[in-house]
Amino acid sequence: MAPTLVDIARETKTSVSTVSRVLSGGAMANRISKDTCDKVKRAADRLGYRPNLLARSLRTRKTYTIALLVSDVANPFFGLLGSLIERSLAQHGYSLVLCNSAENIEKEADYLRMVAAKGIDGLIVVPLASTKDQILKSIPERLPLVILDRPIAGIPSSVASDQDQIAKILGDTLDTAGVKQIALLSGPLHVITHRRRSEILSERFEVLSRYEGPAQKVTGRAAFLQFTEVLPKVQAIVCTNNFLAQGVVESLGQIEHPPIVGVFDEIPMMQLLRVPIVCSMQDIPAMADGCVTQILRLLEGGDQPVKPILLHAKVVTNKAFEVAQFAAK
Repeated sequence: MAPTLVDIARETKTSVSTVSRVLSGGAMANRISKDTCDKVKRAADRLGYRPNLLARSLRTRKTYTIALLVSDVANPFFGLLGSLIERSLAQHGYSLVLCNSAENIEKEADYLRMVAAKGIDGLIVVPLASTKDQILKSIPERLPLVILDRPIAGIPSSVASDQDQIAKILGDTLDTAGVKQIALLSGPLHVITHRRRSEILSERFEVLSRYEGPAQKVTGRAAFLQFTEVLPKVQAIVCTNNFLAQGVVESLGQIEHPPIVGVFDEIPMMQLLRVPIVCSMQDIPAMADGCVTQILRLLEGGDQPVKPILLHAKVVTNKAFEVAQFAAK
């Protein structure tokens, strides 16, 4: 016979309600001492206890599931962000369902309707839709919702980087390196992050060549073919996200003296690359923590309104960039 909460309570000399709160996780478990929680969890593991999730959902009318809808699961930025959100939610007794809109607005709407129909408790979205009405028409009115990375006017529960700040610090570093003229590679300009970054950099530097396309590595490789005409004149190729930049960097490997690559967010293994790279790197752990904090607050209810979280980034450079700056001096 499978062990029950009664068996665990008897084993640990605690009440059934205490055992239930510990194993359910969340705010109720936080009110119980760490020693008691550890004792209950060890006993549950030792006895081989497995919770009846269906029974718990019927009792509480909650699925203890949060959906995360990202715009491109292949992008390492969203992969890391999703991993951190999942880990944090698990500590509060929630599971995460990951969905991928693949930068397709119709697919996004389909996913929004689908996850809402499956009875999720809350939703975190990296949106393609740009208005509140576009998002809310596809989900129930009272479903807890947090907007991630791309704020939408009228939805206060959001977590994002300050686009003006992260573009400014990238521009400052390029300016210090003597950059005057650039080639600019942007993701879709209907997406607020790509558009705002492009606007700020265009105001700051002379743009000799532009390329816009899907935020994919293949776009970076296609842009490089266009940029070859201006490579002798530009001091930097600036990309509005790291996935685009990966395609550019792969193509620049054949250039003896490659220009600087300026990018938003870190390129994997960039310290090993001979291409000089400067990144305006967002605080991904803080973004994940902000999302979880907001969604939990919405789930718990209360009178305190949820306010937008706006985060700052920092500049990171690789060794090739540092060597190039030392040589220039």
